[in-house]
Amino acid sequence: MDRRFSQQLRHALILSVTAVTGLATLPGCTTYAGFGTANSGGNERTAYLEREVARLKADLVHAETTMINIESGLRGTHTRAHTVSLLAEARIAVERVGRKVTWRQSQLEEAIVKLNEAERQLKAGHSGSAVFFASRARRLADSLQEEVERVAHSSTTRFVRTRLANLRTGPSTKHAIIEVLTESTPVFAETRSRGWIRVRTLAGPVGWLHASLLRPR
Repeated sequence: MDRRFSQQLRHALILSVTAVTGLATLPGCTTYAGFGTANSGGNERTAYLEREVARLKADLVHAETTMINIESGLRGTHTRAHTVSLLAEARIAVERVGRKVTWRQSQLEEAIVKLNEAERQLKAGHSGSAVFFASRARRLADSLQEEVERVAHSSTTRFVRTRLANLRTGPSTKHAIIEVLTESTPVFAETRSRGWIRVRTLAGPVGWLHASLLRPR
């Protein structure tokens, strides 16, 4: 691994630390616009943040280990065959979940970028860095698979049926927009009021959508 890659990895490590610190300090059960209360969307929001923190911490630990290997010269830990196998498994996981989770395009694109970088590092003879990027792609795929299972197992799952749908703070178009959801985004229905449905998103925000904007699974 060259010095340039070492510097890039240091930068990624700093970003991971910042992300973990920022998420960990967010109030999970405080009432604020769009996120419900501790008894409704707050607990889901807390659970979501805990999962994100766990994923980022796993990346952080792996990055720290890789940095130690770089600086101590332990570059031959992974054989090429082992690296190729890990990369193939990661690509299969990303492609498999990509066919199911249409609502997380940015995360899918990030995973693909990691896979491509792993391929590039492998061709350059840097097995350790290839494993690092392949492992990050695999963790992203595993995180998305968890979302797929949550959506599949919930009896209250609904999907946005229009190209765009405004998630609002209350059951009318007079209420403020919290977030704009895209087609096929899953939400979890909670209550109804005058043709509107109070829903919770995968990320935690709670708001109202008109019933005509939603379809069953």
